[in-house]
Amino acid sequence: MPATTPHPPGAVLLVHGAHHGAWCWRRVSDGLASRGVRGEALELPLTSYADDVAAVRSAVDRLRRSGPLVVVAHSYSGVVVADAAHGASRLVFVAARLPLPGESQTALTPSWHGEGMREAVTVGDDGWVHPTPAARDAFYHDCPDEVATDAVSRLRPMRSAVPAEPLAEPAWITTPTAYVVCRRDRVVRVDRQRERAARAGEQYELDCGHSPFLAVPDELATLLTAQERRTRAATT
Repeated sequence: MPATTPHPPGAVLLVHGAHHGAWCWRRVSDGLASRGVRGEALELPLTSYADDVAAVRSAVDRLRRSGPLVVVAHSYSGVVVADAAHGASRLVFVAARLPLPGESQTALTPSWHGEGMREAVTVGDDGWVHPTPAARDAFYHDCPDEVATDAVSRLRPMRSAVPAEPLAEPAWITTPTAYVVCRRDRVVRVDRQRERAARAGEQYELDCGHSPFLAVPDELATLLTAQERRTRAATT
């Protein structure tokens, strides 16, 4: 029998959204590992949009050298990934901004956020945005109490903000892309998510709020494993 050609090694880069950190992906990373998939969660600096773009670009440049790379963006990081992940093999946007060419993200914001986001953050005089106690209900209303308590204690302030300047060529335009709608989201309007999902090559929905990595981590890990395996298979 002829020898079979093994799939090349690959990776899934997990990029968190506003006020979060690499910690939020731990359950998904564990789920990926149990399925034989390498997952790496990136810690965004959240000190400026430019700093976040640089962090994603550096991680993509590093990881793509070892094989096909799936980059997963949650919420705010959708625009960061669209700006920085042109070297990825596949993109997955989870309740995330999917910026259109020529579209200002600051202009989009008023129609993008759900009602839960309005009370979840406050802006200080120094320009830093801080989570409020209302963030617990906005981000984690469908998570177990102990998970929500731990998560809200880890939220951090950020100075990063979505750019007013449109992206000329978002990465998702030229990269195979899937979009995951969170149908009980209180942070990002579900109708806006579905509108963006319709522009992606593949669309999925999870019955959860804004934080599927904590509310339904096994379901999300299963979905991302399928994305990674298809990406690896396409490179043989």
